[in-house]
Amino acid sequence: MALTISWGIVVATDMTPDWNSAFTDDGPLRYQVGDIFWNGTLVDRHYLTAVDGGRVMLPPPKPIFEERDGKIAVTRYEVTHYERAFARLIHNAEPGEDFDRYYEKAGFVTVDNRA
Repeated sequence: MALTISWGIVVATDMTPDWNSAFTDDGPLRYQVGDIFWNGTLVDRHYLTAVDGGRVMLPPPKPIFEERDGKIAVTRYEVTHYERAFARLIHNAEPGEDFDRYYEKAGFVTVDNRA
């Protein structure tokens, strides 16, 4: 088999992003990597995090900042189509909660893939 995918290597712990407060279990998150290999060679890597007590795997979003009333604040959280699809693929590898429901609850905005 030429294509393999692995995930679960933890790269950061005790992260508490603002968007995580949308979930019942809003404790600190652990970020991990999802790797794509072709013929055993790493060709792509994505960050993932299990939210709401591990019920669903989501892609960490990119915060978008804007100035409002003289203050800089996060106005939205963006995830590319590719990042969303990869996280959904990993999430669906094991039985679990509805990915799309959690993604929407987090308030993420899906955007075109970045160059």
